[in-house]
Amino acid sequence: MNFQIQNGQKSQKMKKIFIYSLFFLFCISSDAQDVIKIWKNTAVHSNWSELTVYQPDSAKNNHTAIIVCPGGSYHHLGMKHEGHEVAKMFAKEGFTAFVLRYRVGFFGNHHPDMIEDVQRSIQLVKENAGKYNINEDNVGLIGFSAGGHLVGSAATFYNEDYLAPHGIRSKVSLKPLFTVMMYPVVTMYEPYGHVRSRENLIGKEASDSLRTKMSLERSVHPEMSNILIIQAEDDDVVNFHNATLLNDALTKGHISHQLILHQTGGHGFGAFPAKDKEMSHWFDEVLNWLKTNQIIQ
Repeated sequence: MNFQIQNGQKSQKMKKIFIYSLFFLFCISSDAQDVIKIWKNTAVHSNWSELTVYQPDSAKNNHTAIIVCPGGSYHHLGMKHEGHEVAKMFAKEGFTAFVLRYRVGFFGNHHPDMIEDVQRSIQLVKENAGKYNINEDNVGLIGFSAGGHLVGSAATFYNEDYLAPHGIRSKVSLKPLFTVMMYPVVTMYEPYGHVRSRENLIGKEASDSLRTKMSLERSVHPEMSNILIIQAEDDDVVNFHNATLLNDALTKGHISHQLILHQTGGHGFGAFPAKDKEMSHWFDEVLNWLKTNQIIQ
């Protein structure tokens, strides 16, 4: 009886994985030029983690790369609206955009699997800068919701090498040039922490030291690169105080950053914001910030 139940549960899980994988297959745009299996020929056995590449027209190429990390509570990924469609927007503006499909809690993955994926992505993009006609030093990140936490983690913990335990020696710095955090998860603590993201990232029984470390407002340091945070006060999924907590910590640490806090905008819209909300112009705000900080012209 127990054997039959276990087999049934395993069959249901495999069915869910198949459907989920099929969904992601249909989400990949025909505009994508390349797909990189980021752990191929390494000790990490993950065929899931991959980068989908969107290259700009050669005449518009600004030689800057951006790695896009969708959200989904660290449980699943909003690959279309917070991934591929966003990448196409950046490619039209001259960026070489890479959409990261990182490991998530749906498959039983937890920290540090996610930050390993983003560090490996930064390494591969920089080490293949010549292939993609980008400047090795001009590699930035953008993430949405839990993906915002992930890119914030990459910007914070770049000096902790999560690749070395797998026998990988990076020839390049894992520090991003810039980081954009869209309606991000930030803290792992009440009253503002997003419980589902926390549990998928570090588990229900995480130690206090790990919760503290992964609460980004408690881990900032002076060597971090420029950060942009965009958030709406009416976000009913991730409390906007996540953004203000990080803003206060970055200000106190004298770290270059900007918080754009709108009254309306909600959560989870990605490339398709409501036109009647203040955050409908988020993409223009990102481009203007990059130009103001002389990251692009």
